[in-house]
Amino acid sequence: MLILLALVGATVVNLRLASTFQKQDDFAPRWVAAREWLRSGASPYSDSTYQATLDLLDESGNQPSSLNEGRFLDPAWYVFIYMPISFVPYPIARAIWMTLVELCLALSVHFSVRISGLKLSLPETLILSLLILIFYPLFKSVITVSVTVPYFFLTILAVYLATNRQGTMAGFLFALALWMVPLTIFLVILFMIWFGVRRDNSLANVFVSVLGFFVVISLILFPGWAADWFANYLRVFPDFSWVNTPLMVLGKLFPGASAQIAILLNLLTFVVMLVEWYGIGQRESRSFQWKLMLTLNFLYLFNLRSEGVYLLWLFAPLFNVYKYLTEKWRVSGRIISWVSCLTLIFIHWRRFQVTQNWLLEESSLVILLLPLMTMLGLQWFRRWATVSPKALIDSIKN
Repeated sequence: MLILLALVGATVVNLRLASTFQKQDDFAPRWVAAREWLRSGASPYSDSTYQATLDLLDESGNQPSSLNEGRFLDPAWYVFIYMPISFVPYPIARAIWMTLVELCLALSVHFSVRISGLKLSLPETLILSLLILIFYPLFKSVITVSVTVPYFFLTILAVYLATNRQGTMAGFLFALALWMVPLTIFLVILFMIWFGVRRDNSLANVFVSVLGFFVVISLILFPGWAADWFANYLRVFPDFSWVNTPLMVLGKLFPGASAQIAILLNLLTFVVMLVEWYGIGQRESRSFQWKLMLTLNFLYLFNLRSEGVYLLWLFAPLFNVYKYLTEKWRVSGRIISWVSCLTLIFIHWRRFQVTQNWLLEESSLVILLLPLMTMLGLQWFRRWATVSPKALIDSIKN
């Protein structure tokens, strides 16, 4: 009852926030696509659906998201996800989705702590889960009604399930989130290798089966949707000028050779990630966990549009570094961890106060600070996590 009351209270607060902060809206095209298809059978990719979205945004005082310019760009099967909420009037539906985003952010922190192996008390976990709501890039995702946050939560939950050998459910969640978070395919490949060495094909079988089912059912209910989707996609993204990974942002710090440096950095990072994957099927416990954290850090660097929501993938590596700190220095390590966490939140809020950035792409500080910290921390504790006496003791106990 307390949880339900808290969710209802959050929805009421979000109704007020939605009327106060009128910014880009990523949710409107999905709500309109589901509603128009149910009411009139209109294609989610049709011009009439697009115009209905623009009318709704104009009426509510919001703007189309720069991600889709008001068009529905998801595969047809995602319409089914928004059908239940399309029966609710738009202002209430928008507030409900904002509450869902907040809930997914808090749960993402909870499962990131579980994945990292960091030992926290219940009050500490609750405090971290609430602090995430005021972490600037993710707070912005609430105000702009981000559609991708729940799918990032699904990937984090899938990683948690996969590391606990629950391949069936993990495969289903990976398939559900794949299109909205395309870099998920690398996590799927990683776990397919890890499960395959253990002669367990549950994740791969479910992943392929669910994707096949989605494609078949959407072709039956939305004939010709693929061509319509591709046409909409070309209208919004006629070329690749929109690609701007964090490594490309780093390359821009050297204007004279930014393009060459960006290509070299992206290629080098990809090669290093593949090298780190070598022999990963035989890894267990701490060693595999460290490789997984490093992989999440690498995948963040391939974030195609430097979206702040991808920072969600870095909390598990960050908490993993905190775990090693508290293992080596129980008291001082815990103090350093909390101070650095609060400092990160403060730095990002100060940056927001300076830039007042409500756009999709973040500044170089916001994009590069956290991955640099986690990468340095993971490399600092590399031996401690893989071949140290502590790791050997843990493996003997297991």
